Amino acid sequence: MFDLSLARAALASAYPELPRSHPGLLDRFANRAVGPMIRSMRAWRVRRAGIPAQVAQYTERMRQLSSSALRATADEVRVDLRRSGLAAEAVARSFALMRETAARTIGMRHFDCQLVGGWILLNGLIAEMETGEGKTLTATLPACTAAFAGVPVHIITVNDYLTARDAEAMRPVYEALGLTVGMIVHGMDPAARRAAYGCDVTYCTNKELTFDYLRDRMALGRQDSRVQLNIERLARGETRASKLVLRGLFFAIVDEADSVLIDEARTPLIISGLADQTPELAMYQAALTVANRLEQGTDFRIDERERHVELTAAGKSKLAQWAHDLPANGRRLMQRPRGYDVTMVSGVVTSRDGESTGALPGRLVRGPQRRPV
Repeated sequence: MFDLSLARAALASAYPELPRSHPGLLDRFANRAVGPMIRSMRAWRVRRAGIPAQVAQYTERMRQLSSSALRATADEVRVDLRRSGLAAEAVARSFALMRETAARTIGMRHFDCQLVGGWILLNGLIAEMETGEGKTLTATLPACTAAFAGVPVHIITVNDYLTARDAEAMRPVYEALGLTVGMIVHGMDPAARRAAYGCDVTYCTNKELTFDYLRDRMALGRQDSRVQLNIERLARGETRASKLVLRGLFFAIVDEADSVLIDEARTPLIISGLADQTPELAMYQAALTVANRLEQGTDFRIDERERHVELTAAGKSKLAQWAHDLPANGRRLMQRPRGYDVTMVSGVVTSRDGESTGALPGRLVRGPQRRPV
């Protein structure tokens, strides 16, 4: 089950996110030995909870409520979830409320298989559903329940079209329950992103969310304690906190998990910041100057198949002559990792990764780089 107490404690931190764990040798061995058995037992308990039967106990009562009474019930469910946590009884009442609300607002009623899927997602497990079984509607169950409990929710999908479609299709359900919904698509300015992430439920793509997180971490730097940020606010003016767009990372539902976590994850997401005073800057500029003076075919050859650049005898002779004019650190022999070549043309890096599906053109890289791990 999603740990609601940890999420509530994280709300008071400067930038909430899951802390990095560094398990020792014995922990890793124990996880490999008994981890699969523990996860299987956990999945069995979740399936045996009988959530559809518990939801059915509230179905007729919800159906008899007026729209105003349904909204008042939503406020009661919100208080109950924040007081008792994600107990099965409180979750069943929340699911029954959402089922009736969806039927009234968008004419779609959650089936029992969707109730089971929502319960599985709320317990941190993977729910596999066939095309047409209603994954978009299923996601509203754990999303609304977590939002009722006071936890910001991100629903992550693979492209802007699905983000906008799902957010607009499910918006009437959220708004009828008193929840706000936002969406993040490419091209939005920081103010619009901040407003969207400030909603109870935010639809976004994996890439937009990742880059927003990386930009936030670069803005915060290493000194990111809540006390320091509050002191900066007292000093007024522009602060690091004012540059943030996310409220942190609390609870996420991943649509098309195989595509987001496997296929899309093969392409590295890298972001860089301006740092004109880096010690390597002079070396990079000298290397770029020398590279621009070399002529393809005469000074070097490119093997497209092997992704390899080889200097000719004439090219080596020129480099030996020009080396006397380079800075001391520019004369070092730099070897790139095997299997990963980088070609720089006019300051734009085109990289080709042996693990990816092809070239990644137009990535402008300046200064220190960050990438998620």
